[in-house]
Amino acid sequence: MKASRLLTLPPYLFEDLENRFRTARGEGRDVIDLSIGDPDLSPPKSLISHLETALRKDRHHRYPPQRGTAALKDAVGRYLGRRAGLSPSEDEILILVGSKEGIAHLPLAICNEGDLALIPDPGYPVYHSSARFAGCAIGSFPLTERNGYRPDFADISKRDLTAARLLFLNYPNNPTSAAASETVFHEALQFGEKHGVVVVNDAAYADVYFEGGPAPLLSAQRGALEMPMIEFFSFSKTFCVTGWRVGFAVGNRDVIEALAHLKANIDSGVFGAIQEAVARTLDTDGDEFTVTMRETFKERRDSAVRALDRLGFHCFPACATFYVWAKVPRPFNAMDFALHLLEKADVLVTPGTGFGKGGEGYFRIALTQPKRRIEEALDRLGRL
Repeated sequence: MKASRLLTLPPYLFEDLENRFRTARGEGRDVIDLSIGDPDLSPPKSLISHLETALRKDRHHRYPPQRGTAALKDAVGRYLGRRAGLSPSEDEILILVGSKEGIAHLPLAICNEGDLALIPDPGYPVYHSSARFAGCAIGSFPLTERNGYRPDFADISKRDLTAARLLFLNYPNNPTSAAASETVFHEALQFGEKHGVVVVNDAAYADVYFEGGPAPLLSAQRGALEMPMIEFFSFSKTFCVTGWRVGFAVGNRDVIEALAHLKANIDSGVFGAIQEAVARTLDTDGDEFTVTMRETFKERRDSAVRALDRLGFHCFPACATFYVWAKVPRPFNAMDFALHLLEKADVLVTPGTGFGKGGEGYFRIALTQPKRRIEEALDRLGRL
């Protein structure tokens, strides 16, 4: 039994792939999974230590402050100060049960039935599904390799935008690994101001970069927090704790207030001990950890790209995230190629069509296995 709103979602593209993956594992085959963006690195030791200390405090076993503890909000403010020279106020920060949760609830908080949500293609599927759940019309805009996987705001502006309410961006980008310059973000904020559209940037990979740190949307223009915008950050990737479910949003106080109002009716905040541990690590050795993390993923990226180049694959330059985005060889389409790798080489990758029609002809490799396993997977690919 399913609610009719679920029928508005596209078919789950990966169902057949996942079934075959489970079957292969059940048969005892050594499948190397390069499909999921779930870091295999251990989190900072200090983070675990701080959590152990916080767990012994009785106050953390009661409800936490709905919008986040003052300690974590203050630590987030200092983090943004170091990264972008920003000093957001407390009512411009909202602690989330992971950034995915906040992104998924945002359309429900600020959109009415029939409002238009502008969604990148290819893009993270949650943008599309959350907008659909809120009853939005979907306006996809293409991201192409020719344009560096960045939006063409002049082209988007040619549409009828009278019903437009949301514009989703994601930089550093999943699945393509593209980064956006301050110029792109400045254009996005100007677009939002002109058309009355809330500009959303999913910055889950903000701390996973290799060639120069990407600037947040927040820093693209003086007074950005007075404009219709919100930016989502995740500690899942920053500290390699995807299972902890903790992130935050920073943005215009009216947008933050709308999301906080919705969340107050849905969840009861993030476990206080986790908030304390994250806050203390942000203020101590969090930056040091992310430097080491980036070095590890860069080494894996360099190794993977070299191997793919030797095999004749074309890769989009991976300057951020822990993904490599590469072209599928002829005569395969994206899904057939992923199935071929699984069946013939026991290697699982993500077909680009999992991120929209614009992903056809590409596949994504997640660098979330040890370097030797990534190299082994690409050796298997080379033997096909």
